[in-house]
This record gives sequence, C-alpha cells and structure tokens, in this order.
Amino acid sequence: MRAARTRDWDPYVIPTDAALPWLADQDLTDTPVILGNRKPTEPRRTPTADAVAVVPATFHTLNAWATGNAYSYPLTTLCAALGSQTPTVAVPYASHELTNHPAWSASLALLRRSGVGIVDPQDGSGESLTPVKSGTGAAQKFRWEWVFERIVPAQDS
Repeated sequence: MRAARTRDWDPYVIPTDAALPWLADQDLTDTPVILGNRKPTEPRRTPTADAVAVVPATFHTLNAWATGNAYSYPLTTLCAALGSQTPTVAVPYASHELTNHPAWSASLALLRRSGVGIVDPQDGSGESLTPVKSGTGAAQKFRWEWVFERIVPAQDS
C-alpha cells in the first residue's frame, strides 16, 4: 500500500475470504480493510474508486467476475467497477492446471475486451500470462510498479 500512497492515492482493501490469510504479513497501516457485506440501511463504506487493482486475481475470482457473479462484496465491487468503466488492472495467479480450463481463457478475453489491463505476476508482461507454479516464489517476483504503469485513475485521465 505504500507504493500507492507514494502516488498520492488513498488505497483501501476489499479482500475475499480466501485472501485474508495473505494479508497477515502485509503493512496495511492507515489502509482501510473492508470485510463482509453492508446492510441496506448502512451507508457506503468506500468512496467511488478512481481505479481498481485486483491482486491477486485468482481463478475463482477472475471467472466469477467475468461472468457477473456478484455474490460477495469483493465481487460486487469488481462487477460495479467493470460496469462503470473504472480503470482496472488484474494480476492473475493460477496454476497450469487451472489456466488450461476453458473458462480461464474465455474470462481473460472478456475482461480484456471490457478494458481490464492484465499483468503477468511473474514478469509484468501485459501480452501473455505464464501459469504460476506453487513454491517458485512467484509472489516475491511481483512488483506493484507493473500495475501502476498500466493503470490511470479516472481523476488523472
């Protein structure tokens, strides 16, 4: 989140339940972490986003998002961002077995056609994706700069 703050952005995190353990080692000082759905009588918990980064975009999240399955707060947020054409970048993390599933390529193609920038988590490429092999340190290779190079918040465009 420091990388976003150095660009004068005010980040917030809306994790899936599966992502929560991954946040344990992250420095989220002064970064709101939004959990669960709000009640209909409660006000919005976040401002309208100027940009969205989906890191990591897992097989499950990417496919649900692409098909409009907004059954959780994180997915509702992503579907709304896609519908409002909010500048968005996704960094997909999926194994070779999952990237060979036909839904994967279809979902990536739909998101790309919808304006979502796709970034390879291992080399920052926007052209191709290398499946992620567990235990190879792929997460350590990732650089937030790759996301920031491809995303232009609505307020800056």
